[in-house]
Amino acid sequence: MKNQIGRPRPRTLAPRLSRRQFLTGTTATAAGLALLGRGPAVLGQQVRELQVWHTEVEPQTVKTVQEGSIAEFERRFPGFKVRQQPLAWGDLNTKLLAAIAAGSPPDLTHLNPFMTASLYTKGLLRPMDELIRALGEKDIHEATQKLQYFDGRYYGVTHAMGGIYIAERRDLREQKGLKPPQTYADLVDLAAALTEEGTRYGLTMPGEKLYIGFSFPAEWLASNGGSWVDPTTWRPRLASRAMVETLQFLRRLNPFMPPSWSGQKYLDTLAALATGKVAMAYLSGARTIGYVERDAPEGMRDPEHFQPMFRPHGPSGQTGVSALDGENWTVFSQSKYPQEAFEFLRIFYKREHYMKYCHSVPIHLTPIFKSMINDPEYLAHPRIRKWRSWHDAMITGLREHRFLPIGFSRPDDKLLPFLAELDGSGIVADMVIAAMVGGADPDAAAVRAQQRAEELLTQLGFKRWS
Repeated sequence: MKNQIGRPRPRTLAPRLSRRQFLTGTTATAAGLALLGRGPAVLGQQVRELQVWHTEVEPQTVKTVQEGSIAEFERRFPGFKVRQQPLAWGDLNTKLLAAIAAGSPPDLTHLNPFMTASLYTKGLLRPMDELIRALGEKDIHEATQKLQYFDGRYYGVTHAMGGIYIAERRDLREQKGLKPPQTYADLVDLAAALTEEGTRYGLTMPGEKLYIGFSFPAEWLASNGGSWVDPTTWRPRLASRAMVETLQFLRRLNPFMPPSWSGQKYLDTLAALATGKVAMAYLSGARTIGYVERDAPEGMRDPEHFQPMFRPHGPSGQTGVSALDGENWTVFSQSKYPQEAFEFLRIFYKREHYMKYCHSVPIHLTPIFKSMINDPEYLAHPRIRKWRSWHDAMITGLREHRFLPIGFSRPDDKLLPFLAELDGSGIVADMVIAAMVGGADPDAAAVRAQQRAEELLTQLGFKRWS
């Protein structure tokens, strides 16, 4: 059955091409563009700039994209120069919405999955069915394949997948004879046991609004049998038992965290873990490995000391759930050079370039292609060999359905056209901070957030409840 979330449907601009036609040779490329109504820029023409925005800001990744996909694209289309703009995850939404409002979005960009439905219903996205078929529709992992699939069409493709975990000092936990936490209560007990007054706290997490006010609450709801809204009426569920129990859990956890944690940034928490100031970092992916190898003491830069743990579940939940980090590539209806944007993606996903891209941050940039995830060449990377347990955790999490896209409390949240607005409102962040560190009663904080969320959705025209 088709997903019914909105009627605007941008027209497809590309004819159907076979996988072989699409993926091989400049002849097919030029022919495809000619069929689309405009050939690529050629020598002698004024140089045009293809704007590409993405969220991979690490220097080695930027360099890999520049020397691989961009270099090949510019060789094939000498009338174009590609300008890549790496953006911090927290800056992406703000800059994108401003660019869209001004009528000048990038030609190609990463897009958070929770924003996709909102933009789709406004008719702002171009379909990319031909690209998906050419890449190998059935080879794209099920965890990400249809995150941007509306009314029978694809509007995005994930750049890579990264599981989110709690990173722990495994050695410290094992010295206490404790097991990885399965429940909220277990995590509180573990944090208490690993706290050494004056020298080390049990756990820390970033206080940035994008995490504490959206990404984490979605995970907590999913891990405790809750959801952002009622699936039928769209009435918010911020005052539900699932959320109130979570706020109570967070209050119990707070004493075993650094007093200044709410002012910490994500990278601060990784540094605190690597240098022994905390025993656990609540927000961690395999990107953490790089900081451990740089900042941890000699003799401790290994998986015997640093390991990932899955999220625990709450008293009303059954399985801990965490975010699957992975923005989707998107081409806007307003993009200046949409055909060339699709051609860039064809080059980006070529094995020779995509393998190097994923290896630029091993394991955290796990390939979206099932055929590549366990490919011997992919697994041969030195960091993956050394930290194989982190790769195995990623595979286990995918197999056990322990991941949801960032900001999702359930798979069908991809259909909600107001998650971006809820994120931007600050309502959830205010609730969490008030209850966790501000001394507010969890029930009262949840009721206040519920009222504000209902007002927001009513103002946006999404009220379905009576």
